[in-house]
Amino acid sequence: MLDQYQRNSHFLQQVNPTLKLASLLMVIFFMVMVFDPLTPLILLMITIAGVSVLGGISLRFLLMILLPFSVFAFSFIWINVVFPDERGETILFTIVGLAVAKENLMVGLSLGLRSLVFASWSLLFVLTTEPTKLMLSLIQHCKLPPRFGYGMMAAYRFLPLFRQELKQVRAAHRIRGLGEARGLGARLMETKRYMIPLMASAIRKAERVAIAMESKGFDGSRDRSFYYVVPWTRNDAVYAVGLGVLYGGLVLLRAQSGG
Repeated sequence: MLDQYQRNSHFLQQVNPTLKLASLLMVIFFMVMVFDPLTPLILLMITIAGVSVLGGISLRFLLMILLPFSVFAFSFIWINVVFPDERGETILFTIVGLAVAKENLMVGLSLGLRSLVFASWSLLFVLTTEPTKLMLSLIQHCKLPPRFGYGMMAAYRFLPLFRQELKQVRAAHRIRGLGEARGLGARLMETKRYMIPLMASAIRKAERVAIAMESKGFDGSRDRSFYYVVPWTRNDAVYAVGLGVLYGGLVLLRAQSGG
């Protein structure tokens, strides 16, 4: 399903991966300086709506992925409300004899919502960006050394193969009567049985790929041609302008609210 979303032809999938990565870093830098809960809440709602509409991502699927992050965000609220470094003066109510102050609640909400903003923008990047295009974009536009870029692309291609090989190893062990492991010690031994053939296979594949890349001229030189060029398009300009308008609106909102 991840590949299906990444290869869609929606707007966010057409944006240059380098620009999306830069926007993710900008969001992190911007939110570090935000301490009110309203700004991250608005940005979170806009991000979820944008990923769903402009990226073609199912809203239900997106919310399901954000659910574990919501539990993590709630932990910030709980810690700041129940175990604050300094309890606020405006007491709202009590929980099992512990006073809950408005100031501590606002700090907890701000931290929790900020973590959800980071998670939502990370999902925007992951769900709408093909790893191959990302590496090519970094090589072509950010001067990433080709030996690192193509090496990471090759390693990424190995993941589905390792998953298939793990299924084959498990099936072979069942045929030999080893069965499913029970207990911690047995599971550790089972993991060891799986790791040895998988590591041996990984070493063989790595050697073959290294020889193949060297024979094809992947020597780390930057002066080379590309089969596929990741261009800068009109969608990138629209994305950049929209991002600037969004940031400007949030800054104006914070200025008016005194945040």
